[in-house]
Amino acid sequence: DAWARIPGWELLAESSLSATPPSPLPSLPGPVSSVSRKLRFQKREPLKNVFFILAERARDPSAKKRRMAMRGLGTMACEAPNKVRKYKKLVLDLLVHGLYDPVSSEVIHESVKTLIIMLGKTQGKGLGSFFIDITLQTRTLLDDENDGLRYSAFVLFGQLAAFAGRKWKKFFTSQVKQTRDSLLIHLQDRNPQVAKACKTTFRACSPYLKLRKEYSFQSEDDQRNPKLCRQLSHYHPELLQFFYANKIL
Repeated sequence: DAWARIPGWELLAESSLSATPPSPLPSLPGPVSSVSRKLRFQKREPLKNVFFILAERARDPSAKKRRMAMRGLGTMACEAPNKVRKYKKLVLDLLVHGLYDPVSSEVIHESVKTLIIMLGKTQGKGLGSFFIDITLQTRTLLDDENDGLRYSAFVLFGQLAAFAGRKWKKFFTSQVKQTRDSLLIHLQDRNPQVAKACKTTFRACSPYLKLRKEYSFQSEDDQRNPKLCRQLSHYHPELLQFFYANKIL
């Protein structure tokens, strides 16, 4: 699949899970967390029971418990991917619920990070209509004030671009069109890691920009969009060359 071969996005998603980005970006959950230790060494509790405990806490009135539940689901996705696949629909339902948390941005962030892990493990297969819910909310997070959440949102949006496939191609193309301004703005993000994630996601989204004229950066009044060309030429000439080579501009 051409989208899955976009250079850079897979490495970015992997590094977001393993590396500890410099302040103020927090690292994504790893196997050394306290949640991981509890899951790994709590042998008296079958993993199935642990999963249902996490599912119950994912809807707890306490934002702290909801956040820890999202993190726990991420740990399970890392350490017991087969179990997570078995309950994939329920896990996705919980994560989407967390993604739209009305109170806590921390719950939202943990949901995004766990979705990054899940999509990496499953290669985006079996998302079903959750793809729409995840895409719509992730797009709104690209402009979040929190650097860490913004960074994770760009990583997740790049994964969605790679895994949209034929089924969601038309829908995702329209979402990329609406995301154009955010992509351009954050190419110059104040945080260099967010800017790097945005650049990688921009490339991942590029195949969707040339499907139809109405979904490209071109318009009837401005066939070459000189403003966009000037911006890219000044700040990111390599992206402009990439777009020309692929007949996107």
